[in-house]
Amino acid sequence: MHELIERELFEALQYARSIDEEKGKRILIQFEIDQPMFASTLFNVFPSVIDNQSSEEKYQNLAQHFADLCFDVLCVYQKAFGKMPRTFKDDSTWMESQAMLLDKELAPLLTSSHVSEKVAKKMREDFFKPKDGEFIQTGLVEFLNMAVDEFAKDSGDDYHDSMLDLTKTMLFVVVRMFNNLYTPLATSVAATTSIPVIKPVANAVAAPTVK
Repeated sequence: MHELIERELFEALQYARSIDEEKGKRILIQFEIDQPMFASTLFNVFPSVIDNQSSEEKYQNLAQHFADLCFDVLCVYQKAFGKMPRTFKDDSTWMESQAMLLDKELAPLLTSSHVSEKVAKKMREDFFKPKDGEFIQTGLVEFLNMAVDEFAKDSGDDYHDSMLDLTKTMLFVVVRMFNNLYTPLATSVAATTSIPVIKPVANAVAAPTVK
């Protein structure tokens, strides 16, 4: 496991964007088998956080775009680092451990129907700081940030800055979780505090749009 250099990232992103609809469906099905709770978090829980901020259709579109980018991240890691680890089979507490790795600033994102600008800014500041012994997939994070900005610009919709910041922060969390998934030592964190219950929301985005 290492930080992807420019060439590796380019090739992995090319692979992600070249996947057709049929192969994309197979990748998603296998991901749900290997990592059922992780898959639900990425393609159900997290998009619902964006969608539920407003009843406006544009935020449903932003939530769908988030899910699509999560699919890209999934494919990038599989292309660059190989087959998906099956930690659910080997360790059913993996998602619980991941919840403990996420700082308390993520709690409002999972438990509140409204995230203020101040909270969103604080979340971004805290999550973009590398933790002890941790490295960041800088190139991938920059690509995801640009993808969110380009989506907002091309859509012609007036997205609130705090919502775009929230989307970027959640994508950073997704990358961090994939890093931990492919780095076994990073998952060996003991749970010492309570973990918020993560439940799907009825109108959440169920899956990304595969090509």
